[in-house]
Amino acid sequence: MNSPPTSLAPRDARSLFRRQAFRGTTSGFCLGYLQANLVALPSHCADAFEELCRRNHGPLPLLYRSKRGEVEAPPLAGDSDVRSDVPRYSVFSNGVSSVTAEADADDAPLDLSGFQWDQMVTFYIGCSFSFEDALLSAGVPIRNVAEGRNVSIFKTNILCRSPCLPQTAGSDDVGGASKLVCPMVVSMRPIPRDLLEKTIAVSSLFPNAHGAPVHIGDPARMGVPADLSFGKSEEECYGDPTEVRENEVPVFWGCGVTVRQAVRALKPELAFTHYPGSMFITDLKVTSPPPLSLDPAQYPCVVPLSRDGAPFFASFVSHEAALKFSRMEEVILEDPGQRGIRPLFQESDLLGATLALSHASSVAITTGFPANFRCQQKLEMDGPHGVLVVAQALAGLGKRVVLICDARDKTTLESCVHQVTSVKAGTSTARATAQGSIEVWSYSEARDVVFSKREDGSPMFDCLLAIERPGRANDQSYYTMNAVDISEHVEPVDDLFLVAMEHHPRVATIGIGDGGNEVGMGKVCGRVKEHVPKGDTIASCVATDFLLACGVSNWGGYALAAGLFVASSCPLHWRYRNHAISAETPPPFRIEQFLPTAEETTSFLKHLNSLGVGDPCVAAGASGLSMSVDGLPLDTHLQKLEELALLCNYV
Repeated sequence: MNSPPTSLAPRDARSLFRRQAFRGTTSGFCLGYLQANLVALPSHCADAFEELCRRNHGPLPLLYRSKRGEVEAPPLAGDSDVRSDVPRYSVFSNGVSSVTAEADADDAPLDLSGFQWDQMVTFYIGCSFSFEDALLSAGVPIRNVAEGRNVSIFKTNILCRSPCLPQTAGSDDVGGASKLVCPMVVSMRPIPRDLLEKTIAVSSLFPNAHGAPVHIGDPARMGVPADLSFGKSEEECYGDPTEVRENEVPVFWGCGVTVRQAVRALKPELAFTHYPGSMFITDLKVTSPPPLSLDPAQYPCVVPLSRDGAPFFASFVSHEAALKFSRMEEVILEDPGQRGIRPLFQESDLLGATLALSHASSVAITTGFPANFRCQQKLEMDGPHGVLVVAQALAGLGKRVVLICDARDKTTLESCVHQVTSVKAGTSTARATAQGSIEVWSYSEARDVVFSKREDGSPMFDCLLAIERPGRANDQSYYTMNAVDISEHVEPVDDLFLVAMEHHPRVATIGIGDGGNEVGMGKVCGRVKEHVPKGDTIASCVATDFLLACGVSNWGGYALAAGLFVASSCPLHWRYRNHAISAETPPPFRIEQFLPTAEETTSFLKHLNSLGVGDPCVAAGASGLSMSVDGLPLDTHLQKLEELALLCNYV
């Protein structure tokens, strides 16, 4: 090459490859032009593969589907021949590649002209090499370009959304329908932590080149080796190993090498792909507005979700969504009981807690403060409704939810679950999304299985949430706000949070409280002792990753449910949470699917009264138990729900 590869014209690059004068990675070639992954399949597989692309735009952004037997790509490049205009190829026979390991790269075919092509259909899939020039122009260093190397590429444990297949070998038969089982493949680039938001913003402008990242940090959460090593078996990793240096984060994008996994699943008698990292370079200029031209409200806001000492992991929402969370925090911070809650406030913990729940597939939630410890029904009004509201929101997003409680409260909570699900199912606000499940376990049923592993090695629960649950003090006793020892009425459910914080870094923990004596308040134990009456005695020492200090604990549950609506309605977060393998935009959620109506709230509190649950702050009157919560009348809580709903819908 007389010219550096960065400044070559695409036509000249294709000519170079056609002459077999270059056989490496095209990263850094023809900067500013669109590059494409390739797969050529027999025509009988073409429709199934196109449907796979349609359902999984993130890893498989389809640029062009050729006619049967066509070797040119008229919309993408003039004077081109797919059989010779790529540096290296892979040939598959019945789903098995003739070159399966990086060590055999020198044996990869350089030309496919000798194969019959009349029955082949070629798919051109966008490539993330296409946005590297834009990242460099924005000041984001790209090491594989600087070093003239390939990116690191890994197979994940994330399955693409699969179409049904017509009599295809190698597929799974699920529910009578043949399904294409295709793991997503990702590319990785180390990015300086302080440039994450700019990286997301720039790459999101290139949806036909995989768009924004699908994962930030902790590789093991996707089934990728935690150390990003290349020591696994064939078809697990490709490209070149890349060092992640201090103050850098591994950032992962959907990758067109996913086509290899599709070929392995389809098992056609003959198929061809590009060799990983060796792309077809089109004549199309990559054009996009500069990142600073984005609407500032839609610029990404990165939120770290990992605790100190654990592998870094982060999520993101738009700045517009993040602002809504800040406003919701102010709503739930109102302290009508003058308990000294505001000094316990943890800025942005509502956002972090919500995103942790959003990424979870299964959540364990606990409540049950025996404030009525002198009564037969010891449960109080604060806690159960907040728990059921957030549990319903999570189940409506397709997540598994388990409520964990003292054995004496199990029947009561089971009745509450039945009440809210039957009431919600009979209204116009019933969930419009896939339903998860809500179960109730006693602590004795839960304690030995909460940290067991699923088949894929991940924790049974991704997140533990406590709403108005006693947290032990430094003397290992449990106290009311008035410093009455209630230890004999409390099962040690908070042990689960202590174990999670100490031994399970990938299990997020969330605490919600309004008095300083609840699970989670150990995060601000010193402030509780300083600002809360009798804090020296009652302060909980049980910390959580995220803490919501609220005027009433139920309000924290309401805010989490509202937050799930905001996050799920944010296109940036929706795409990221789903690893870009679902619809690019979220479904048309309505806030009524996440927060209860006034009628539903009133009905639930009446149901609690019917079960003997009362407000310890208000004595029962001649008409029976009060529907107040923490001494505040029903209208106060309905107003909070209305305020949160208005904030969610405010633009």
